[in-house]
Amino acid sequence: MGDYGYRLSEQQKVYPSGVSSDYLRSTGLIDGSEVVSTGTLTYMQFISIVKYLWEKGTPTVPVLPVSSGKTDTLDKYPAIIGYAMELRKAHTSEPKPRFREHVKNQEYTVFGQRFQNIVSFSIMSKVGTFQGDDYTITRDDVDTAVLCDELIERFEDFMQEYTPVFKAAGASELIYSRRLSDTEMNRESTDVHKRVVTYMVTTEKTFLIPNETIGEISLDIRSWVANVNLQQSPVNQYVSIPYTQVDLNQLSTPNS
Repeated sequence: MGDYGYRLSEQQKVYPSGVSSDYLRSTGLIDGSEVVSTGTLTYMQFISIVKYLWEKGTPTVPVLPVSSGKTDTLDKYPAIIGYAMELRKAHTSEPKPRFREHVKNQEYTVFGQRFQNIVSFSIMSKVGTFQGDDYTITRDDVDTAVLCDELIERFEDFMQEYTPVFKAAGASELIYSRRLSDTEMNRESTDVHKRVVTYMVTTEKTFLIPNETIGEISLDIRSWVANVNLQQSPVNQYVSIPYTQVDLNQLSTPNS
C-alpha cells in the first residue's frame, strides 16, 4: 500500500508523552501488576488527561467534544477524536454519597460517591482534506477510511498503555467496553468516516462539609419538624372547622 501522506510517523507512534513503554516500566508505572487508584477523578479531569497525553504525541489529531466534528473543524485537521458522555449512573456498590473521612482535627467531614460512565471516542475524518507537509495531498475515500482505521487502533493501544497512569490519577476503574460498527455519515453535505470505541470509566465526586454546619442544620431541622407536628396535631386541626348536622331521614322520599 502506497504512502498517502497521512500515515502515523515513527515519532507519533511513540507514546504521546514522548516516552516509550520501556521507560514507563523502568519508573514502575507499568510493571505487570494492578495499579490501585490513588485519588479521585471526575469525568472532565479524565478527559483533560487523555487530551493532554494524546496531543503531546499527535497534535495534528486533537481531542475535542464530539459536537466539534463539523466541516470547518474537519477542514483544519486530517482527523479529530470526538469525546462524549454516553451514559452515567451511580455505581452499584455506592448508590448514594457515603462517609469518607474526618479531616482537620474532626472539623470537616468528607463525603463521596462513585459513578460509572460510558465514554465514547469517535475518530472522524473528512474525505478530500488537504494534508501532507505542503498541504497539497488530497485523500480519497479509501485513504480516509484507512486513516481512521489506523487511528482507532493507535488510540486503543494508547488507552491500554496509559491505564496505569489514569488509575494513578484517580480513576477507580477503566475498562474497554466495546468497538462500535464502522460508519460513514454525511454532515453538512460532506462525507465523513467515523470509528467509535467506548470505555467504562469509574469516577468519583467528593465534597467537604464543616461538622459545625452539619450540627446546626440537624438542630434546625429537628426544631422545624417538632414545630410542624405541634401545629398539625389532631386536637388543634379540627377545633375551629364549622359543620352542619343533617337528618338523613328527612331527606328520604316517602313511599307513594
